[in-house]
Amino acid sequence: MNIYQKNLLSSLTLKTLVLTLLFLGLSTISLSRSTLANVTPRTDRGTGDTVPGGTRGSCFYEGQKPLTPLTPKTNNRQVLTLASHPTIFIYVPENTAIAGEFILKDSTQKKVYEDIVLLPDSQGIIGIKIPTDQPELKVGKNYNWTFSLICETPIPEAMVEGSIQRVNPSADLTTKLQKTPESDRWLIYSEAGIWYEALVTLAELIRSNPNDVKFTSEWQNLLNSVGLNEVATEPLKEP
Repeated sequence: MNIYQKNLLSSLTLKTLVLTLLFLGLSTISLSRSTLANVTPRTDRGTGDTVPGGTRGSCFYEGQKPLTPLTPKTNNRQVLTLASHPTIFIYVPENTAIAGEFILKDSTQKKVYEDIVLLPDSQGIIGIKIPTDQPELKVGKNYNWTFSLICETPIPEAMVEGSIQRVNPSADLTTKLQKTPESDRWLIYSEAGIWYEALVTLAELIRSNPNDVKFTSEWQNLLNSVGLNEVATEPLKEP
């Protein structure tokens, strides 16, 4: 790497850097996590067969659990939220990716929001919150999102997708929430099919009460109940 490239890397933000690399082509400049460590960050389908030699598709290590969206696997219902700017949860295995890319589109495939996501140093569940300075989700409209890892070479295992629809709370749900302690509201959301609120409410309880095994156990039970057993015990990363 010449002096110009070193100066460029030290001055760009993570997002600008990754977008520049995508424009130039990863074959032009090869980067690793050690390179990105010198850059100041803004703050954080399906599985494939393992490849001999210790890595899978040059992005995952052999034997790792797959990149997994935390969306129910046991039913085909629309996944709901009450939030205008919801949080999406994804399990990210240990990997050698440069960063992650999150894209949200509406039902016409128009891009609503996109961002480059800094990945954790070890495997775990991350939450991607749509910032409040972005357009809010419209009630009753369907949206689709994708999350992909930016690897040195494109591989099919490095992308997952999901759907989301914002709804208004019913009068019955509002009444139940008002009568329920904050520590138990996740269950009300879950019973009403408001998946994203159930997750984010429990996640906030776990982060606020890291030594309370009750909330961790409830988190695991919730994931197990929708077929996410494989990642139910994985650590929840800080936002």
